Amino acid sequence: MSAQPDGLVARSRNVRYIAGVDHLRGYAAILMVVYHGVQQIGRPEAPFPRVSNPLSALVVEGHTAVALFMVLSGFILTYGADRSELRYGAFMKNRVLRVVPMYVVVVLVGLYTFPATYSSGGLLQFFTLQATPPLQSVDLHEWSAVLWTISVEFAFYLAFPFLLRFLQRMGLRYVFGLLLLTNVLRLMAAESNPASVRDMSYFTIVGRIDQFVLGMAAAWVLRRGMVRWRRGAAAGVCAAAFVGVCLALWVFNRNGSFFGTPRWKAVWPPLEGGLWALFVLAYVVATQGWAGRAARWLALPGVVSYSAYLLHYPLVRLVADRHWHLMGSELTNGAVSTLVLVLPATFALATLGYLVIERPFMQMRVRYLTTPTDAPG
Repeated sequence: MSAQPDGLVARSRNVRYIAGVDHLRGYAAILMVVYHGVQQIGRPEAPFPRVSNPLSALVVEGHTAVALFMVLSGFILTYGADRSELRYGAFMKNRVLRVVPMYVVVVLVGLYTFPATYSSGGLLQFFTLQATPPLQSVDLHEWSAVLWTISVEFAFYLAFPFLLRFLQRMGLRYVFGLLLLTNVLRLMAAESNPASVRDMSYFTIVGRIDQFVLGMAAAWVLRRGMVRWRRGAAAGVCAAAFVGVCLALWVFNRNGSFFGTPRWKAVWPPLEGGLWALFVLAYVVATQGWAGRAARWLALPGVVSYSAYLLHYPLVRLVADRHWHLMGSELTNGAVSTLVLVLPATFALATLGYLVIERPFMQMRVRYLTTPTDAPG
C-alpha cells in the first residue's frame, strides 16, 4: 500500500501496511509530549491558562491526543478486520503481545521506584482494567500518570469483536444507537452526581467508547466504498476537520477547560471524537499511495509511538524537577525545553524500547483473520 520504514516495523500476519496511520500515531504522540512538556515545565501551577486563539488551544488542551489515539484504535482494527471472520482467541493473543510487555516494564519500574505505595490489590488494578483515576489505585507518580489509558484501550479490545459483528450486521444504525445510549447514560449520571461528569467522560470507557466506535464508523464507510474523495478533496476535508478540532478546543478552553465539571462535558466525547474521526478518514484517503523517503520518515514516530506515550512523562518530570531555564518566559521556556530536550530524548528512548521490548513480542503475533486485508496491524 504505502512506504514502510524497512527493518523497523514488525510485519503483521493479518494486514498490510498503511503509512498514513503511523503518521497519525506519530502526530498524536508528539502532541502529547508537547502538551505535557509545556504544561509541567512551563506553568505547572496553572496548567490550563485561558488562551486567545484556537491554535494555542491545541497545545494547552493537548489531552485531545488521547481522543485521537482512541479514534485511531477503532479505525485501525475495523479497517483491517471488516469483511473478514475474526477469531477471538487469536485476536486477544495479538493484543496482549502488542500492549502488555512494555506496559509491564513501566509498571515494574514505577513500583520499584516508589515501593512505599505498593500493595497487592493496587498492583492487581493495573491488570484488571481498573487503573483509572476515578477509582482509588496505586499512585506511581510520573510512572503511572498515563497508564489509565491502557485500561480503557484493553477494554476496547475485549469488546471489539462483538462491536464489529454488530456493525457488520446493522451498519451505521448501530453506531448511532450506541452513541445515543452512552450520551443519555452520561447525562443521567451527571444529574445523579454532577462532579463525576468530567472524570466519567475523560477517564473511562463509558466516555471514550464514543470515540472508539466513531473511529470504527470512519473505517467502515471507507471500506464499504461510501467515501470516494479525490486526494485534493480529501486534503481539504482533512484541513477543515483540523480547524474544527482547534475551534472546538478553543471553546472547551474558554468554558472551564479541563478542570471544569459542567454537564455539557457528558456530550463532549462524540463531538471531539467525531472531528478526529473525520480528520483520520480524510488523512488516510489523502495519503494513500504515498511512497519514498519522506513518507517513511514521517511514519517513524508512529512506529514507536506506544513506547513514546508510556515513557515520555517520566522524562518530562525529570526536566521539570531540575528547573532548567533555557530562555524566555515560563511558557516559552517550557516549549523550548520540550522541543530541545524532552522530545528528542523521548523518541530516542522509545526507539530503544520498541526494538528490545515491543518488536520481539510483536513478531510472535498470529493470524486472527480468515483473509488478509489492507490495513495496519
